[in-house]
Amino acid sequence: MHRFDSEAMNTNIDVLICGVEYNYARSAAIDAFADLAMMESLMSMYKEGSDVSMVNSSAPGSVVKLTGTVGDCIFAAFQANEMSRGAIDICMGEFFLKAKNDKNMPKNHEPRRGKFAFDYDNFLIQKLEDGAIDLGAIGKGFATDELAKKLAEFWGIENAFISFGGSSVLAFGKPDDAGEWTVNITGSELKVPIAGRACGASGTAVQGCHIIDCRTGKIPENQPYRTWAFTQSGAIADAMSTAFMILDRNETEDVCNEYGISAILQQTPESEMELINFRDGMTPA
Repeated sequence: MHRFDSEAMNTNIDVLICGVEYNYARSAAIDAFADLAMMESLMSMYKEGSDVSMVNSSAPGSVVKLTGTVGDCIFAAFQANEMSRGAIDICMGEFFLKAKNDKNMPKNHEPRRGKFAFDYDNFLIQKLEDGAIDLGAIGKGFATDELAKKLAEFWGIENAFISFGGSSVLAFGKPDDAGEWTVNITGSELKVPIAGRACGASGTAVQGCHIIDCRTGKIPENQPYRTWAFTQSGAIADAMSTAFMILDRNETEDVCNEYGISAILQQTPESEMELINFRDGMTPA
């Protein structure tokens, strides 16, 4: 098993590769990390010249041509908005900046919900009303998907485990010992099989209650302590773990049942883990 790491999007990314010799694995990891750096330069709202910053700084009525990478991520984000019943919305970037007390937040107005028209076939986006896009709720998961594709489809890697800051995880194939790739659920004895799936994780342990309910523009008073979402897409797992911090227990269960997502909720640091929509072969050990 070969381990490689890098830094991107303000966190660490670790990649484990099995089944190939070291130099080949190293070349594959370096190539994937280079793609990741390029993705960050296109997706970050903070980097001047990125696709997202150009959209955010454009005037209402303006049309911006997107790269395929950012267009795919925005399309996934719009899907996640629908899946989450509107609880997450990348068009609420100004609200997110205010919640983080970000110095880039304009001080002369209240935050606005942006409104955009998106032409996926031609990768065009038009700003209809002032506001900002922030891909933070889905970006790491989307990048994890893209790294997995690069390793598997371009380099022919059959066994790998990707952990993006621990909050976005994706694995395929098997580790060297022919066992299973698993995710350890923090604060419990649970180990969830993850081969062929992705895991997104969110919580209040580090930043406290900070996740905005995009339906109201406010931070809910009683957010769970931690949430995990499991599905085939890293982007959707990342987004849904955030959504499950906002939706109530019944809403979360409805979303999981409708879209084939599994979830784990922990309401307080002392609470038992609540498992939702786990089926045979997926149940934590």
